[in-house]
Amino acid sequence: MEFRLKGPASQERQRIRLMSALREGRFPQAVLIDGPAGIGKKALAIEISQALQCSNGDLRPCGKCFGCKMALDAGNTDGWVVPMESKEAHARSAADVSAGSTAKTVQDFKQAYISEIFKNPYRIDTFSAGAEISVDLIRSMTGSFALKGDRVRVVIIAEADRMNDSAANAFLKTLEDVPPDTYFILTTSSRERLLQTILSRCLALHLLPLADNEVRDETLRLLGEDADEDMVGDDIVGLAVGSPGKALYYVEHGGRWCSMAVDFLTLSLRNEYGELYSILADASFEDPLDANRFLEVLSFLITDLLRQKSGAPLRIPETTGRVHLDAFPQVDANALEKALATVQETMSRIASRRTSVGMCLQSLAIKLFEGYK
Repeated sequence: MEFRLKGPASQERQRIRLMSALREGRFPQAVLIDGPAGIGKKALAIEISQALQCSNGDLRPCGKCFGCKMALDAGNTDGWVVPMESKEAHARSAADVSAGSTAKTVQDFKQAYISEIFKNPYRIDTFSAGAEISVDLIRSMTGSFALKGDRVRVVIIAEADRMNDSAANAFLKTLEDVPPDTYFILTTSSRERLLQTILSRCLALHLLPLADNEVRDETLRLLGEDADEDMVGDDIVGLAVGSPGKALYYVEHGGRWCSMAVDFLTLSLRNEYGELYSILADASFEDPLDANRFLEVLSFLITDLLRQKSGAPLRIPETTGRVHLDAFPQVDANALEKALATVQETMSRIASRRTSVGMCLQSLAIKLFEGYK
């Protein structure tokens, strides 16, 4: 029997490893796919799910049999565990809703997320910063095992690092005694946040970022027939760092973040904090993830300025060309390295949610290039 998993050339080695395991009948019951956000971990997980559930006798996945169709059915909510907001995860189950009710059930919310993943598995902003995998979601998953029947069951756990402590411990118990013909495929961009005992029970598969030309081609494909090549310029590809998901995000937000990064850096050097605070207020960073994505762009800009000083190729040439460091001769490579460290420290503070985003960014504006202004 032949197995064929499709995907970009940059990730071919990982697919060959999986196809070999499928062909030889030694596919593990738990696989962890890790790698940077937006590089296609969920896309690969979906195709593995098809291959495992396919009933074709010659080539799998065939895309036509019942198993393949179930793997691509957003209504098959038992095949997924996804991070959800607390109010969504605690909504009533479909079995508890009275006939004719228009109230959304936990399955309705879950199906909406799964539909978004099928529509674009590369997206990096499908789930909000506050979404998590709760113990109730894990218990709901294990509770559905009794309904499996005699077919193969595959459960994709998207962004598994979002399991809270109770959920992680509950899932660990499931991994210790996996039911027959049941497979788990976990995806994560932060494997260090998973329990070591979970990692030890999974086949680890590290998915590599795509080459720049693959990022451009895949992003244009996802944007559709009306997409213009100019929409995915060098700065977008540079910011993506091998991730079509990030490229898609920056096609929508990159222009704004790049302009803000140039203004943030320049106004900070000029000590023009009033105008800078006004720009930050207009940006209205409510989601810490958005604030950190802006700071990622600022980090890129500072790194490119370091590259510029050393004569190395630039990753975001158009944006970097808008910063004129000649006007600030005191800013040398040492100053840029310290500024980069300050930005990364601020990103950690924002991610911890111990201080408000506004306070963190205002503090960064003052501390950036401290001692060189």
